[in-house]
Amino acid sequence: MRVGAIDVGSNSVRLLVADVLVGLERDVRIDAIARAGEPCRLARGLERSGVIEEDMARRCADVVGEFARRSRALGAQTLLLAATAALRRAANSAEVATRIEASGGIPLRILSGDEEAQLVYQAVVDGLGPIARRSPCVVFDIGGGSTEVVSGLGDLPGRWTSLPIGAVSLTERFLADDPPAPAEIEALRAHVRDVLMQRCAYMPHRTPVFAGVGGTVTLLAALDRGDNAYDPALIEGHRIPGERLAEAVARLTTSDHDTRRRLPVMGDGRADIVVAGALVVDELFARFPSVALVCSTRGLRYALVRLAALEKLDGRPAGGAPTAP
Repeated sequence: MRVGAIDVGSNSVRLLVADVLVGLERDVRIDAIARAGEPCRLARGLERSGVIEEDMARRCADVVGEFARRSRALGAQTLLLAATAALRRAANSAEVATRIEASGGIPLRILSGDEEAQLVYQAVVDGLGPIARRSPCVVFDIGGGSTEVVSGLGDLPGRWTSLPIGAVSLTERFLADDPPAPAEIEALRAHVRDVLMQRCAYMPHRTPVFAGVGGTVTLLAALDRGDNAYDPALIEGHRIPGERLAEAVARLTTSDHDTRRRLPVMGDGRADIVVAGALVVDELFARFPSVALVCSTRGLRYALVRLAALEKLDGRPAGGAPTAP
């Protein structure tokens, strides 16, 4: 079946339209037809005010409406629309959600942190293939308002947590100078280490497969490869050894905003928040030592496509509370 999924994140809205084949054992193959993403920055100012700003809500609703129309034009038989940290936290979440639903013409699910973490783990492990499916793994997803971390064995998640640290929220809280001052960087790092120590205490100390997803991760992969354009087929499964990861993080943290913005693989609306994202990746790599960071392009929208297809087969509606596979 052809399925569309729209992921309303704290920094951007992402679309995936894909053909999905479900096997006899409910194994799922996803063949992407169209991918798109637009910056919306729902989490802008949320750390300070506790509410989603009017212009950001309007922009998000417009993008969701356009992505829903594009999905239908491409022949999607079912659509799933889901939101994450910004709408979990905002005091005006219900109002913004109603506006987004009206624009897209489909129900909006606001995923809990646990639901988001489990869904992302499944999508990343599926994308990385047989080696990941037979190995202990730690998977993380850095968003604008939160970071999900999941440890598991193969495609079975074990422990998971949703951390209150994201590229947008950390930037607004810690990084004022351009480029960031060493004291700002160290304060951000110390905060992330404290959160990891408290929330990941029962997760493995090391892992053979350490995989990440999200805009920061794909940017680090493209920088490491020296790419001049974003190509998910080349980035999926790319491995960044620890020393090269440190070099890429240092390159970003010592550059000013204009220099980062001119990088050929820097997406719209990311140059100002990528330093915080890169520092989170670096601290996660220190917490979960591994040979390399494995980069994935299969984020939440892939998990949503998979979930929508399975629910369709089970005769469940696209709206309502999600059920992690």
